[in-house]
Amino acid sequence: MLHNRGVIIPQVPGQQVILAATQLRLDHVTASFAAHCKRKLAAVGTGSVSSHSSRDSREPGDPTTATSILSWLIRHKRKLIISVIFVLLMIVSSMTSIILLHKKRVNLCESTECLRSAANLAVSMDTRADPCEDFYQYTCGNWASDHPRPDAYQSYDWFQDKQLKVYFLVRDFLNRNTSHQPKAVQQAKDMYKGCMDTETLDKRGLKPVIATLETLGLPPYPTYINATDVDYSAYTFDWLDTVIKVKTQLGMDVLIGFDIFTDLKNSTVSKLMMGSPEVTNPFPSTYRERQRHGKRTLKNLIDFLELTTTRDIIHKIERQSDKSEDLDEKIAPIDKLFYRELMKVFVVDGCGTKDSKRTEELNENVIAAANEYVETHSDISELESSNSSEIDDNDDLTIPEYTVDEIQAYTDAVVENNNGTATPIWKKYLKGVFNVSNIVLDFEKDKILVTDEDLEYMSLMAAYVDKTPPVILELYIWVKVVEVMSVHTTTELRTLFQTAYDPTHGHKSVTPRSVQCANAVNDMLGMAVSYGIADPHFVNVTKPKIITMIDELKDSLARLIKQAKWMDDNTKIATYQKIIEMKSLVGFPDWLLEEGRLDEYYEGIDIDAKTHLENIININQVKTIKVLNKFREPNNITWATDPTEVNAYHTVRENTITVPMVMLQYPFFNLGLDSLNYGSLGTVLGHEITHGFDSVGRHFDKNGNMLPWWSNSTIVSFINMTRCFIDQYSKYYLPDLDKHVDGKQTLAENIADNGGLREALAALKHHLRKRGPEPKLPGFEHMTPEQLFFLSYGNLWCGVSTKDALKSDLEVAHTPYLFRAQGALQNNEEFARAFHCRPGSNMNPGKRCIIF
Repeated sequence: MLHNRGVIIPQVPGQQVILAATQLRLDHVTASFAAHCKRKLAAVGTGSVSSHSSRDSREPGDPTTATSILSWLIRHKRKLIISVIFVLLMIVSSMTSIILLHKKRVNLCESTECLRSAANLAVSMDTRADPCEDFYQYTCGNWASDHPRPDAYQSYDWFQDKQLKVYFLVRDFLNRNTSHQPKAVQQAKDMYKGCMDTETLDKRGLKPVIATLETLGLPPYPTYINATDVDYSAYTFDWLDTVIKVKTQLGMDVLIGFDIFTDLKNSTVSKLMMGSPEVTNPFPSTYRERQRHGKRTLKNLIDFLELTTTRDIIHKIERQSDKSEDLDEKIAPIDKLFYRELMKVFVVDGCGTKDSKRTEELNENVIAAANEYVETHSDISELESSNSSEIDDNDDLTIPEYTVDEIQAYTDAVVENNNGTATPIWKKYLKGVFNVSNIVLDFEKDKILVTDEDLEYMSLMAAYVDKTPPVILELYIWVKVVEVMSVHTTTELRTLFQTAYDPTHGHKSVTPRSVQCANAVNDMLGMAVSYGIADPHFVNVTKPKIITMIDELKDSLARLIKQAKWMDDNTKIATYQKIIEMKSLVGFPDWLLEEGRLDEYYEGIDIDAKTHLENIININQVKTIKVLNKFREPNNITWATDPTEVNAYHTVRENTITVPMVMLQYPFFNLGLDSLNYGSLGTVLGHEITHGFDSVGRHFDKNGNMLPWWSNSTIVSFINMTRCFIDQYSKYYLPDLDKHVDGKQTLAENIADNGGLREALAALKHHLRKRGPEPKLPGFEHMTPEQLFFLSYGNLWCGVSTKDALKSDLEVAHTPYLFRAQGALQNNEEFARAFHCRPGSNMNPGKRCIIF
């Protein structure tokens, strides 16, 4: 390797061989010419030119003295020139032959993609590390220095790096003037323009928020502040009516969580589902949610059953654990200050008093209101989290069904046991929500899915509400609603949010407004954005390659299943059938580029570049109504995400994997060599395929129905084998945090990582046998395709994180990147062979965990 200003530059392949051969040829020619001259000079003293010549046979003019040498050279100048030219031609011919011979012997990939991949791998690696002891350091040791973490991120990796580039791409597209685009694309551009028009946002001030509050049945500022001397004892407030309006107009859950959920035992029909609040902020993530909630059972089940992700792209702060008392103590005073300032802005705007005594009184009331909200919020969050339970692999995932009257009777009993007065809630709520749709519920036939934990929450919430004064309930709902709307208004309120957010999350920089707005438009109108940036060559060039890769991965899993001794034959047959039936959504929906289909998809949405907040509200309203109207329609396969999200998904209830188009680009795909593509994207897709058969997927059959399709003996064997993974990953330790990975919590993801790696490697071998050997990667000619595969896999998980981000990682389903990279490789015998790792080394342990 050559070094130039600290950058490692791979040598030109065969360079040393060519130079050595050229030098050898040149030395030979030089030596011959020197010998010839030596013989001529020797003749001066001996009277002969060669051993075969005599004085009598000398040609006229031959030099016989030193003084005649010069004249001899002049007379033979032409011969010398011809000789030199001949020598040069011989050198060029030799070099050309050597180069051609070398290229014939080493087939190098010199495409742009290969050179880019080679450079990326080279600058990321720490070749001083022993790959058999610390493969992550070997692969990613220098990644952080080449990819510095932006201040706005607590962690940064390939997924976030790519997502940020996607936002830049979206931003640039939304800024461009384009013609002949669908209406929905122009609406996306108008929404971006409205988001960027901060002058208009500031000029409109709080008017859009106050107008929305009025439609929800809420005042311009909380009545609790008592700006007009309200008699609290006589004050009334229909909290349930407002909660219904918040759901239908904003798409937001407050106090009550509601969703339409595919029936677990019949994936062709939908069911109503209720519980604790699920959608607590349906607005774009211009700023991440500041509030953290306890584990919400309804939300947990949806995440657990519906979507299993390759990577949570952005470390959202709501993932941070409520178990951290230090974090809560740090955030509580900041929250109180934030809510105090938030309410003060509205009070000042609404009252406008200049009476200093009155102003001081209002200020005290605002402080009291902020404190009251924080306490109420804490109480309700406690109700949400206190009844949550961990979902175990052995748990029966069946969710009970109830009529609305049965739910009401249960909650009434709890309210009365707490010395309260029972009030009809649930039928009124459902009627109010569906009142904006075309659906009329049959409360005898339309039963509701409610987990035991959620039923407990609903009952305790009803009892809590019964005892809470209406003015406090209004305060609670007012703050919840205003908090999500206000950040999309004035500069003053955006700054207030950022000021409150930074101290608790260590951020030192603000994401540029253009990127925030691109993100917001992408969140709300993702398909329209995808239409605008879709690669026209994708359908005919990239997509067929991905379909081939997925088919090879599924075939590999089938072969691995065939070898599995822990599955009985009937379970294997059912598994083959599920693999065959597994569907793939690749890139973007087939209908996206069809004329008129995009506008049909966004029918009903109205965008005005001068009314940014109203644009967001309108989109949420249209989406809510569409979901409600589809309640009685048969379920169709749906995209789990927009094509612009850097992620991949497996939807167990539809037996489908979704691969967005931005995942089918560098640094995950189009890497130049199949060994690199399969090591990166191939392992990601294999991960998603394996999710159909992990600790969650085993509950769902080929049609996505939660029906028993594994034999009891196979289930017992599977559970026994999972203990190996739990033990292995629980040993991984983060010294900076003095904490271990939770092997049980991360079990499903770890199984998917291990299975995906094995499937991808088997698929690569099959692919290369069919297509023939691949070229060598420049600078990595000494590496085999298997070594490059593992190197690409390790590079996939390169990243850098703060301590807070790592602490957050330990609370979610995925293992931190360091252990994702090494855990699956430690269980792979072929990795140890590829890198010649001695038995007992860190990456070649004596015990391996294998299921698939």
